[in-house]
Amino acid sequence: MKSKEQILAWTAFAFFVLQVFLVLMSWIVNSTMPTLPVRSLLSSEGIRWFLGNFVSNLSTPFLVWMLLLSVAWGELKESGMQKALSMLFKKRKLMYRQRFALWVVLLLLMVYVAFIGFLTCAPHAILLSSTGDLFPSSFSASIVPIIAFGISFLSISYGVISGAQAKLTDIFRGLTAGGASVLPFGLLYILAAQLYFSLSFVLNINM
Repeated sequence: MKSKEQILAWTAFAFFVLQVFLVLMSWIVNSTMPTLPVRSLLSSEGIRWFLGNFVSNLSTPFLVWMLLLSVAWGELKESGMQKALSMLFKKRKLMYRQRFALWVVLLLLMVYVAFIGFLTCAPHAILLSSTGDLFPSSFSASIVPIIAFGISFLSISYGVISGAQAKLTDIFRGLTAGGASVLPFGLLYILAAQLYFSLSFVLNINM
């Protein structure tokens, strides 16, 4: 069975090959069949578009979601809460501070869910749309940040109460630990996003 690194590496390579293929084919089709609505990425217009829009093409909500979830994932692991939950589901014995921390986290989770529920379910709730709809609304637009913040907050609470993160530097290390695990997916995102927007440029499709 291929390792995760091999799968990610070959996927990244496939995106790169498709990008090169798209560049060459856009140039060939545009040169041989100029009547078709196909723009070349090797033309002056294409080169200006590719370089001038490189950053804006990557600046999508998905990139922000990936960064926020990486912060939450790193803290979940470094705080020890992921391991404690795994031991709990496997019915292994936990230390007293771990059990106490989990009970506090459960209480905080209930408060957090109730707070979000108040912001979304109450009459004229703040996170509802102007027409009172849940989708689309401010809630639907912020659901990923809400989840990421909740996981981070609960993980920090567990880490502090259980003693796994006694110092501020421990919390900071946990919040930044997920960056290494998400970096390979970040590379895939860059390649996939550029391929997607390059295709939309070549076919002259507004996406």
